[in-house]
Amino acid sequence: MTEEEMIREIAEPILEQLKKIEKQLGNYRMPQLPQIKFVKEGNMQDGPFMIGDIEVTDELLEKVEAYVQEEIEMMHQPTVLH
Repeated sequence: MTEEEMIREIAEPILEQLKKIEKQLGNYRMPQLPQIKFVKEGNMQDGPFMIGDIEVTDELLEKVEAYVQEEIEMMHQPTVLH
């Protein structure tokens, strides 16, 4: 599995939940876009941890954060390319 595939596999359930929340809010427009920041629990070691069969390093976690943030921004502020 490539790094990009791992990022998508971790991010997709998060994005699905955000879409469900958005649906529940209806037409309510948020004053600003949600900002995503993952924080490890205090009892977690500094090393990598597992999500399913994916070993998640701090670097991969930052990439997942960036990917989710980009997807949120694209959902709410789509860009038209000419």
